[in-house]
Amino acid sequence: MKNIGKKISALALTAVLACSAASCTIGPGKWSYKTDIAEISAGSWIYNTYQSYNEAVSKIQEANKDNEDFDVQLMDIKKEKVEEKNAVDWIFDEAKDKCLSLLTVEKLVKDKNIVIDDEQINLTANMYVQYYYKGSEEATAFYEKLGVSEESFGECVARYNYLYQELFKNLYGKDGEKALSDEEVQKYYTENYISYYYIPYSLKTTDENGNSVDIDGETKEKTIANFNKYRNMINNDKKKTADIEEQYKKDFSVESVPSSSEKMLKTKFDESSLSDELKKAIKDNKANQAAVTTLNDTLYFIYTESVSDLAKKIKYSEDAKEGETDYLDKLDLVYEMKKDELDEYIDTEKKALKYETNDACISAYSVERAIQIAKEG
Repeated sequence: MKNIGKKISALALTAVLACSAASCTIGPGKWSYKTDIAEISAGSWIYNTYQSYNEAVSKIQEANKDNEDFDVQLMDIKKEKVEEKNAVDWIFDEAKDKCLSLLTVEKLVKDKNIVIDDEQINLTANMYVQYYYKGSEEATAFYEKLGVSEESFGECVARYNYLYQELFKNLYGKDGEKALSDEEVQKYYTENYISYYYIPYSLKTTDENGNSVDIDGETKEKTIANFNKYRNMINNDKKKTADIEEQYKKDFSVESVPSSSEKMLKTKFDESSLSDELKKAIKDNKANQAAVTTLNDTLYFIYTESVSDLAKKIKYSEDAKEGETDYLDKLDLVYEMKKDELDEYIDTEKKALKYETNDACISAYSVERAIQIAKEG
């Protein structure tokens, strides 16, 4: 694969979050899959084969990450396997699945009488076109060679995501047929999230010979005293981390504080790059309390916010007051809770979908063709 192929692959994988869209441009009247509601044009099928090719290459690279003799530039993808399946067959199946996923969502949106904002779709599509398709002459030339016009590309990277989001809001959004109560979402947040804040201060420095040595005693004593002061500001004076930040800047004569704060799923917290010792200290800390501790030659000021208190701030964005910014968006959390359920629903509907296949089109614009063009760049 030439360099341009690698560049385009990276761009495509970054730009496209899910599937493709209908209406691309390889000759008038040419389609690949269709229902009585919508059709997937030849251009969309081509784009899907190329996108699926990129995904296959990534999976093959990941599978060979520990193989020093593997060179993605030299591999023959037709001889590779992806998820125990011949790579070409895997690419075909994935491209087809993307096409049918869109047709399924198109049907569900129509069945539920969801109003579609084509202007919004076009605005999003144009943004992607300007940044990726027209981002360089090489990119434009490549997609034209592949057989995907800028109109096709724009629709391919925008339509599915928009329809998916509108379907989700129809089902799970405010007043949706499967909308969740505040209590359900608050319970989920309280049980699954952690909120923490910490400031580290290294008790080591480097001497003139480049050796790691302890900081001087006066600096260490002053830093510990400051950190204990911050702890008391939280625990005794009921101050906030914003107050700690301002005090830190004054105490250390700096313009910014080297603090870290996150509200995240406990599962992601457990997988994070924080040291095990720091993770334990954060977990062991009491809610709405601050602590000062030394871990591996680093002094830490730690504050753990109550997720139960945070859960009370969950609301739909449309219910937020003007200027209100400290709420937690309910729809984002519901999406986290119900995305898998929606995907399963779409998959079930997809299996029952009645569609037609244009074998001549799919044969003319085969997976092998997309692979060849990708290799040529």
